[in-house]
Order: sequence, then C-alpha cells, then structure tokens
Amino acid sequence: MLSPGRVRALSWVLLGTVAIAALVYGTIDNDGPKSNAERAAAVAATVACPECDGQPVSDSNAPIAEIIRVEIKKQVDAGLTDAQIRQTYVDQYGEWVDLSPSRSGLTGVVWIAPFLVIGLAVGALAIAFARWNANASNQSASAEDHQLVQQAQSRGQSTRPAAGGDTSDIGEGQ
Repeated sequence: MLSPGRVRALSWVLLGTVAIAALVYGTIDNDGPKSNAERAAAVAATVACPECDGQPVSDSNAPIAEIIRVEIKKQVDAGLTDAQIRQTYVDQYGEWVDLSPSRSGLTGVVWIAPFLVIGLAVGALAIAFARWNANASNQSASAEDHQLVQQAQSRGQSTRPAAGGDTSDIGEGQ
C-alpha cells in the first residue's frame, strides 16, 4: 500500500504528465503529407462563407462559396501554404472568415484548459480519496459502539417470529 505522501506525489506527477501530453498533442500536426485535393478541402473547411452564417465554404452551396472553393484549389496548385490562402480571405473579408482556431494567446489557453481542469480534478480526487482512506483506517469502533450493536441485535432477535412459527395472527385486524 502506498503512503498518502506517495499517492499525493504520484497524482501530481500524473497531472503533470497529462498536461504536457495534452500540450504536445495539441501543437503537433502529424497527419503527414496530403494531396492537393485533400489540402484544398481542408482549407475550404476553415474558411467561412461570406454569405452564410458561420458555415464553411466546403459545406455551402452559395455561388460565392463555389467560387471560393475553385480559388482555393487554384491557390493550392500554385503552391501557396494553407496560412497564406486563409490570409487572402481574411484580408478580403475580415478576421471572421478564418474558422481555424489560433494556437497562441488566449485562444490556445481556451483549447488546453479543459484538459488541465480534468487533470486537476483527477489529482484532487486522488488526494481526497487517499486522505479519506488514511482517516478511515485509523478509526475503530469503541466499546460503547459494540454495546449498542449488541443491544440492537438482541432487540431484533426478540421481535422476529421463529422460522416456521405460527403466523395465524397476521392479518386478523383486517
């Protein structure tokens, strides 16, 4: 059995590991090389349609969305990066058309915060359970507690009918 101090230290190590893993996972893009068609579809999913309410151009049937999808395909074929293509539409329509979340500043914190909160909650529960378990193992029943249990058991035995006993008086008052 681990001591409460070791459980606490282990929970903090686990919390740190989860936080670091979440940060690393959130910043590494390891999808590998994509074809031009896959890149164009991915970029189109991160650019909002200027006529639609928050819908990406990849999902919109508006005429402007069809034009933007064709433009994105041409820009990908021309060798522009995904960021350059998105910046083209940000410059043309404004920041609101960029549907891809930023990985820096406050936005990055918002995306990482749920993982940190879950890690903290797990760590806090581990500490609470370790303390609860340590307190519970130090307690034992007193002589007075044993006496109360004996009295309750003896009262319970005297009020129960014997097994197979006479039950003729049950229901007579009805």
